[in-house]
Amino acid sequence: MIDESYMSDWRQFDGRPAPDGEADLTLAHLTDLHGQLGPSHQVYYDNPHSRPDIEFDGDQTVRPVRGIATHVAKLSELQSGGDSDLLTLASGDTFHGTAETTYTNGQVMLDPLNEHVEPDVYVPGNWDFGHEAAADGSACELFDAIDAPVLACNLRNDDGELLYDGTICFERAGISVGVVGMTNVYIDQMAPAFHEGKYQFDKAPKLLDDAAKALRNKGADFVVAVTEIGLPWMVQAAKDFESIDLMLSAHTHEYTHDPIVIEQTGTVVVESGMGEALGRIDVRFDPEGAAFRHVLYCFVEGHEYTPDPDLETRETIKQVRAPFFGDDTVHERGDVTLDRPLDTVVGETDRPLSRQSFLESAWNTLFNDALREYFETDLAVAHGFRYGQAIPAGEITLGDLYTVFPMTAPVAIGDAWGQQLQTHMERYLFNNFTPHVYGQEDGRVRSYSSNVECVLDPTAKRGRRLVEMRVDGDPIEAGETYRVATFRRPGDPDRDLGGCGFPFRNVRVESGTIPVDIIEEYLAAHSPVEYDVMGLVETVGDGAQNTPADGPYPYIQPGVDYADGTEYIQTSMIPRRFDHAVTCRTEEHQFGTETRE
Repeated sequence: MIDESYMSDWRQFDGRPAPDGEADLTLAHLTDLHGQLGPSHQVYYDNPHSRPDIEFDGDQTVRPVRGIATHVAKLSELQSGGDSDLLTLASGDTFHGTAETTYTNGQVMLDPLNEHVEPDVYVPGNWDFGHEAAADGSACELFDAIDAPVLACNLRNDDGELLYDGTICFERAGISVGVVGMTNVYIDQMAPAFHEGKYQFDKAPKLLDDAAKALRNKGADFVVAVTEIGLPWMVQAAKDFESIDLMLSAHTHEYTHDPIVIEQTGTVVVESGMGEALGRIDVRFDPEGAAFRHVLYCFVEGHEYTPDPDLETRETIKQVRAPFFGDDTVHERGDVTLDRPLDTVVGETDRPLSRQSFLESAWNTLFNDALREYFETDLAVAHGFRYGQAIPAGEITLGDLYTVFPMTAPVAIGDAWGQQLQTHMERYLFNNFTPHVYGQEDGRVRSYSSNVECVLDPTAKRGRRLVEMRVDGDPIEAGETYRVATFRRPGDPDRDLGGCGFPFRNVRVESGTIPVDIIEEYLAAHSPVEYDVMGLVETVGDGAQNTPADGPYPYIQPGVDYADGTEYIQTSMIPRRFDHAVTCRTEEHQFGTETRE
């Protein structure tokens, strides 16, 4: 028997307790690998309501993890050790996130995925399109090379034709299990180079509902949505539609150790962290309805539920990564060459570095400081990226740098008016704090060099959320010129730097010099570095939390999305007239009946 020590109690899908019993179906959810093949480290946060079962010294800890070979070992245990059928469902952002993925256009992930993980379904993520910015990049070449069915009910080519099926049915435990897949709806807004002239991304939430209803009409007794859009979006969809039993979310890297149960619709929402985690949902089909139990495995080294890595998978990973660790390493992408092994030590840090936080992170501040020093500018600005592995205190390798900046976009500088910078920041705050959840596109606040401080009011009206922005302690002046360091995003207009969305003046792009180069030079001059969250971003009003340790569970970014910490609502700013009344699940959708719409 597979161990059940860490499983939750059985519940029905509307949250009511259910009696103990044996599972009929086990769903394994793998998401947001971001190229994480081998051993690395991850940061975990201590939330009293929901946390991994590990020891904490303070409100967070960085622990070693072992990569995909551990996932495969656990999947093998689930397949052979229990009595239930197994479905392995993968949400995307697999083909991006390391030097290996960058210099192979994601191809390095195919053998481990196809030969060992062997998912039953794959749903693309936004960063799976990241290699479109390269001359030879093609997301569809990657997707077509996956042995599993690729599902995306909202992905079309530039002519408007659907590229992949949106649904599939599996027969498991005498039940027809329908799966609907939906990729990220905001990819065209995130980075034009990822899609322009190739893809269209349908955005209507009703597409998910329509696909699920179509599955019901075809005879599906139990419907699962596998998506890569983000947890707030999925929870809202779970409140709006009763057609889906289980929603597997991804993209925002949230760890739902306790699933989110929407009692009104009888829908459960789970998001399974990122590269080192695996969500397991056991389902039992009873005459009175389905029941579930859940555990989110965080495969930290030494935990009793963490199996030894699968040997065959580890050997495959060793082979596909070997070209990046030899003395003769040479890899090219555009006008950039990687000619040193990834285990080359390039610096040292006195404190752990991570960035699975929302308002501010040590890694993003360090990067912007490196940019500012390199160009000798007034400030630096970049995306507030939230992917990447954590780096413990100690040595920093070249490979570590690529896990947080896996890009060959050149660095750049330009002049901006203060008003342009303020307006740009307001636009990002709208994307994060709009009270209309389906419009919460971004999932991160812009990051700046450590000489920039911002005060935000998340609950203010649109255009008024940036309370104050200071550079070197002085309020930013709308009519003043600021020299800004950032990078050139592929596909953006010539004068738009760093995805800021406005024309810079006196632009200079340093072709061939990439973020990793800048950080390495900075580390050479300043190691050991000592970065932490410094309070550069403050909030007023109801505030917003930076990490799960800062507030109640569930931690659904933005952190203002709570009602007294007891239940999820769309957001504290939404007037109740925006609620959508939904009736309880009808008898037609109960399991084992023959009646359909």
